Amino acid sequence: MAEAKVSDARISTGLPGHPKTKKLARRLGAAGPLGCIYLFLWAAANRSDGDLAGMTDEDIELAVDWPGEHGAFVEAMLAVRFLDGEPGLRQIHDWAEHNPWAAGADARSERSRWAALCKQYGRREAARLMPDYAARLLDAVPNGHEEVPPAVPESANRTRPAGNGSAPSPFPFPSPLPSPVEQNQSADADSPTALGDAAAEGQAGDGEGQHDHAGGDLLGDQQQGKPMRRATPPCPHGEIIALYHELLPSLRGVRVWSGKREKHLQARWREAPERQDLEWWRRFFNYVAQSDFLMGKKTDFVADLAWLICPENFAKTIEGTYENRRRVA
Repeated sequence: MAEAKVSDARISTGLPGHPKTKKLARRLGAAGPLGCIYLFLWAAANRSDGDLAGMTDEDIELAVDWPGEHGAFVEAMLAVRFLDGEPGLRQIHDWAEHNPWAAGADARSERSRWAALCKQYGRREAARLMPDYAARLLDAVPNGHEEVPPAVPESANRTRPAGNGSAPSPFPFPSPLPSPVEQNQSADADSPTALGDAAAEGQAGDGEGQHDHAGGDLLGDQQQGKPMRRATPPCPHGEIIALYHELLPSLRGVRVWSGKREKHLQARWREAPERQDLEWWRRFFNYVAQSDFLMGKKTDFVADLAWLICPENFAKTIEGTYENRRRVA
């Protein structure tokens, strides 16, 4: 796979005052830190994972137009630990930690390609064309969920078919939240977001025990005067995760789905009947995609699925807290 191109790099504002930078300047003068910055920029554009394997020390110095003595730049970079590794296997020290945007370029490119294939051909054909990526998506889905299909789900069922014209309209937020008192409403939908999480903590699984009280009567326990509850469909974790990857390919992908993450999504699904539909989640993710803040276009913060479904973050998102605001002149 061709390496993704990055047009910019993020360099810490503390770099000039960092002890490594000061030591580099002592060894090489002002040209040393400048060469270091040039190397970071060159790596972001050409070796976005920070791995310089296959390059000789001379190649590295030519990449930054080093004007000094041959070998001096790489030697000093190694001494202060801006570089690691043996000759021919050099790496920029802690590149992924200090430059996550550039380091994640290949992953973003892969997710974008996956999203494009899903949109054009559907998920099943996308899985055939990108089998390794599809396998990783399935590996991220928790075991034991019956609703998770044995293969990457087709986009024909309950989701917008592939190749269906333009993208859906923006999500109509603030969404109509369930009324505090409403007849024949699911008991779980009555709960606010935090209570939904508490309910999810105490549930063995979606839909279990919903009709235990019915005693075989199709109308429920009429002797007690209780209306029959609306059955809550199981939360399709795998399909929602697949939608997230398809519609928000630039955000951090899901690799692990268990514990609080699983319980939070289950709670968000159960809180309101309108959320128990994959089309709602499609509109939600398209709405998120329009927020510059959530997409990391305003600050270094970038949202992800685990962050979005946390109770407070979810509430603020659907309330429109992170919508783009036009400045009033």
